[in-house]
Amino acid sequence: MDFTIQRQLSIAIENKPGRLAAIGRLMAGCGVNIKDICVVDNVEQGMIRLITSDPAACKAQLASEGHVALEADVIVLILKDRPGQLEAVGSALNQAGINIDYAYGSEDAREEELRLIIKVSNLKKAAEVLSSLEA
Repeated sequence: MDFTIQRQLSIAIENKPGRLAAIGRLMAGCGVNIKDICVVDNVEQGMIRLITSDPAACKAQLASEGHVALEADVIVLILKDRPGQLEAVGSALNQAGINIDYAYGSEDAREEELRLIIKVSNLKKAAEVLSSLEA
């Protein structure tokens, strides 16, 4: 199974117009590329999760503007775009007693692969399980 472990930053922001644009402007201003993004709304706040080309620079830039970024290691999977891939990953992790806390992803433009980001309850054990799966 093709995967890497990457650093994700989570930022709580006010759920108001322009907030996501402001985060994007901060990243562009320091030359950080956003590789993956997830935005979840809530009643009073939004939560932005980012995987970037430079997590340390991203965190420093956010801090310079008063944003608190929480860090976590996540698994970035590259799955073939065909039925049953998510089931295979989910079942293998379930059988090992590993919970998927949350997930997000997107398909590439060629519709051949899915880039799936998962946050799991036991990163080390999940990496062992995924290493044993065939692509």
